[in-house]
Amino acid sequence: MPVHFGLFGNVHVATPAGEPKRAIVLISDAKGWDARAERLAIAQADAGAFVIGIDLPAYLAQMESIKDKCAFPAGHFEEMIHWIQRNEKLDKYIYPLLVGDGAGATFAYALDAQAPQGTYAGLITLGWDADLRLPKPVCRGDAGPMTAPDGKGKFRVVPVKVLPNPWLPQPFAPGARATGLATRLPSVLHDWFVTLNGTTSDPGKALAAAVARLTAPQRAARPLPQDIADLPLETVPAQGEFAQRIGIILTGDGGWAGLDVAVANQLAQRGIEVVALNTLKYFWDTRTPAQAADALTRIIGHYGAQHPLADFVVVGYSFGAGLAPVLINRLPESARRRVAAQVLISPDDAAVFEIHVGDWFGSTQHKGAIPIAPEIARTRVPVICVHGADEDDSFCKQVVGKPDVRELVLPGAHHYDGDYDKLGAAIVAALPARK
Repeated sequence: MPVHFGLFGNVHVATPAGEPKRAIVLISDAKGWDARAERLAIAQADAGAFVIGIDLPAYLAQMESIKDKCAFPAGHFEEMIHWIQRNEKLDKYIYPLLVGDGAGATFAYALDAQAPQGTYAGLITLGWDADLRLPKPVCRGDAGPMTAPDGKGKFRVVPVKVLPNPWLPQPFAPGARATGLATRLPSVLHDWFVTLNGTTSDPGKALAAAVARLTAPQRAARPLPQDIADLPLETVPAQGEFAQRIGIILTGDGGWAGLDVAVANQLAQRGIEVVALNTLKYFWDTRTPAQAADALTRIIGHYGAQHPLADFVVVGYSFGAGLAPVLINRLPESARRRVAAQVLISPDDAAVFEIHVGDWFGSTQHKGAIPIAPEIARTRVPVICVHGADEDDSFCKQVVGKPDVRELVLPGAHHYDGDYDKLGAAIVAALPARK
């Protein structure tokens, strides 16, 4: 069933009979969305997947019309995926597998390389088209540059050192060929590489088998205790000696992904246990300030009971940073006094309590938003406000000089030039000493 969405034109949606087991973004080959693409999509839906199908040439034509010097398809795709899942009324957000066919496989590789770690559940490439040329370069992502000039005014896809997500190259399609790109990339799952001798006359079933194979190693998460079982939490244990400090990360609206994960790892490497609230999942449905504050209270209560001597630092990024001071001010005193600091990384200027698709491009107005400047003015928890030197409109500049507000400026803009390890290390160094 086609659904029209902006740059993508008609997006082809195939839904399973029951509750989706997984989500798949399927990018067509150079011929566009044809009978083969439709068969691939239907086969995945029959196997329980919610499928979003993309006509590659239609998208590339729109990409060429954008006047920016480089393209940011990762942002376009993320916005589209969120909108489609919400439009189709999925009960919860599902991180999709990214699947490309032929030229779509080559493009999917570049897309995955640009997106932050965790944006996709994995990448499956059906064959490879070394002749794919893009009308403009893809902007550098966390994995580094993934396109280069071809000497003829177009751009080709080039390998990155490490892809952010698991990759299963699967050249089973009749006539498909692997170019050797795979052998130069250390992140390839070599033991799953299927050679041309493994071709099949039923690509749909073969893809379903590949999807099952890629997702099979993912063990089910250990159930959370009853008092926090309803919260979408990620945990990173402290490494080495426990520093008697617990970091609570309120993620950006992209969920548990690149920057959030890297900052968490930096905290953990320095003995700080980390608990992250995935805001994409938690605020998929509208919450009230009281509900969100209760979630933070329960996190502090649960992990505080495990570590009676530990204090907490609340670290928010963008969407999550806008929430942090509002939620901290609404904690009961017993929980609030255990919070030693709040770190606001590129904060929004207001707290909102539902994920809105237009937020990625600044096009959404929010009812019930709470401005955070007054919240910071009355907070009793010290604030470290972090922003990039290139963020000319940073909210941090509005509160610098206020009592208990410290400014931390790092190179780059909203994404800190992708140097998240440096960001995490700087945050750890700026935290107050334990009392």
